Amino acid sequence: MFSPVKTGVTHLRLNHFRSYAFMDLALETTFEPVVLTGRNGAGKTNVLEAVSFLAPGRGLRSVRMADVARRCEMDRTLGGNVLTLPVRWSVSAHVRTAAGAVQIGTGTTGDSDRRQVKIDGKNARQADLGAVLRCLWLTPAQDKLFCGDPMARRRFLDRLVGAFDPNHADRLTEYNNAFRQWSCLLRDGRFDAAWLDALETQMVMNGVAVSASRTDVVARISDNLRRGTDKAFPTAEIILTGALEKALAAQPATAVEDMFCAQLKHARKSYAEGGSLAGPHTADFQVMHRQKDMDASLCSTGEQKALLLSVILAEMKTMTDEQGVCPLLLLDEVAAHLDVHRRNALFDILAQQPTQVWMSGTDAESFAHLAGRAAFYDVADSTLERKVA
Repeated sequence: MFSPVKTGVTHLRLNHFRSYAFMDLALETTFEPVVLTGRNGAGKTNVLEAVSFLAPGRGLRSVRMADVARRCEMDRTLGGNVLTLPVRWSVSAHVRTAAGAVQIGTGTTGDSDRRQVKIDGKNARQADLGAVLRCLWLTPAQDKLFCGDPMARRRFLDRLVGAFDPNHADRLTEYNNAFRQWSCLLRDGRFDAAWLDALETQMVMNGVAVSASRTDVVARISDNLRRGTDKAFPTAEIILTGALEKALAAQPATAVEDMFCAQLKHARKSYAEGGSLAGPHTADFQVMHRQKDMDASLCSTGEQKALLLSVILAEMKTMTDEQGVCPLLLLDEVAAHLDVHRRNALFDILAQQPTQVWMSGTDAESFAHLAGRAAFYDVADSTLERKVA
């Protein structure tokens, strides 16, 4: 058991990020929750998204990097046309972490889908961010996670795993790259045995490691889920349904690697003819509402959101207990679909977390229970103004 180390953003600066030409926010306190309220389209979610880019990945909206840039109009006199062009965007922050104060900077160099990263002024990889700052989030798009596309559930699961294991995203990327090359070779009818063998070795090594990390993290979170986080929230149970994840529950990893390798070789001909392949790229999971013994997909929207929050809170508790570090939490429109009792119980839990929680909402009154325990900002036309208690 570790003593928790508080984590938080102390200074945040945006340049040409979404609706913000420029924003410079110095937080007066480091670790209290940050609450952003304002009308739809005011720029609240854009701030949360900017914070999410302090961690690895494509941010809480999972978008192309070029789409994040603020657009500007340029009058090209040749022909008299007005063109809307993307500009460079950047997010920089001072962050208090377990390792002390760290400066993070990230952004693009123009119309590019690659972003650059600097940590304390030195060039770094996105994966390096995971060793400095970890981040979890919930957005309105996830309110129906249990009923929607399995791809969205995989992204949610891999974000949970990545918060524990900074190398998880790299292994997943390497698996996906090898799988795409393998798939293209077979679909194009190029049965180069040496090339396929090399790609399958990469798929087996990284694919089983990805599945093993998913299995391990879910098992660790499940211990806290069974103990429950608060009586106001339902007890969730996560059941992994992916082929490799299920195999790892019954066999050693080496046996699963041999099994997956044999499957890949056997699947070459059938896949080339339009067949499918089960692997980490098709994995899924199921969540059960334990008190009702009901699949989450059959629960009400409010219950589904409460189950998601139960999973997030269990992850945070597990990380704090095991590592003494709790990830930043971003909750967009968090009050939606939660009744007053459950909402206030959530705020009580969040105010006690050893990390900074960023929340947004259209109704400031929804956050009244946090009065005196949070930093409140009004957001209007992509401008933030601190509310004085």
